[in-house]
Amino acid sequence: MSTSQLTRPRSNRILSAAPKEEYERLFPLLEYVELRRADVLHEAGEHMPYVYFPYSGTISVVVQMEDGNQAEVGVVGREGVLGLPLVLGTDTAPLRGFVQVSGGAMRMTAADFVEEVGRRAGLYTLLLRYAQAFFVQTAQTAACNRLHPMEGRLSKWLLTTRDRAESDDLDLTHEFVSVMLGVRRAGVTEALGALRAEGLIDHSRGRIRILDAEGLGRASCECYVVIRDEYERLVE
Repeated sequence: MSTSQLTRPRSNRILSAAPKEEYERLFPLLEYVELRRADVLHEAGEHMPYVYFPYSGTISVVVQMEDGNQAEVGVVGREGVLGLPLVLGTDTAPLRGFVQVSGGAMRMTAADFVEEVGRRAGLYTLLLRYAQAFFVQTAQTAACNRLHPMEGRLSKWLLTTRDRAESDDLDLTHEFVSVMLGVRRAGVTEALGALRAEGLIDHSRGRIRILDAEGLGRASCECYVVIRDEYERLVE
C-alpha cells in the first residue's frame, strides 16, 4: 500500500492522530491486510501475534463461555485498535476477537508494537485515552444488557456497528445479531420487525439496511449516545 493510501482521510483515527514524526517511524512496521467476515484474529487465552488498526469494517470482542455461547462486549472500528492488553502489560488476549463486518486494517507484530509504544509518548497517550473509552463501552454494554429492553438495545447495536463500518448496509444475519446480543434469535427477529414497521430499517436474508439513522437514534437506549460521546471526547 502506498503512502498516499495510508494517509487518506478514511484512515484509522489513532494512526491519524499520532504525531507526524511518530507515525513516520511506525510506517515501515505497518502491513495492510484484508479483514474478512468471521476471521478470528485471536482467541481468548492465546498470545496475540498482531495488533490491528482498522481502516474499515468492524471487529467484535466477545466473551465465550464453556458451553460455546458467546456475547459481544465491545466493537472496534477505525476509531481504535485491537490489542489493548499489550498496552496494559500482557501479551495474552482475555477475550475473543473476530471480524464482524469485512474491511481492511493496518497491522503490526505484537513485539514491534510493544517496543514502539514504549518509545512513542504521543502514541502511548492516545492508546490510554482509547483504552478508557473502550472500558466505558464494555461497562455500558454490561449495564445495557441487564437493564434495557430489546428494541432499544438492538437500535444501539445497529448504530454502533454502522458508525464503525461507515455504511448503512450491513451484512448481518438474525442468528449473528442474536449471538452478539446474547439473546434468542426469535427476540431479534421480533425487534427487527418492529423497527422495520416504523420505517427505520429494512432487512432481508443476511442483510440489514438502515433507512433512518436519526429515527433509530431516537429508538435507541441512552447507551448509544453515552458510548459515542465518550469516544468523541477521548479519541479525537
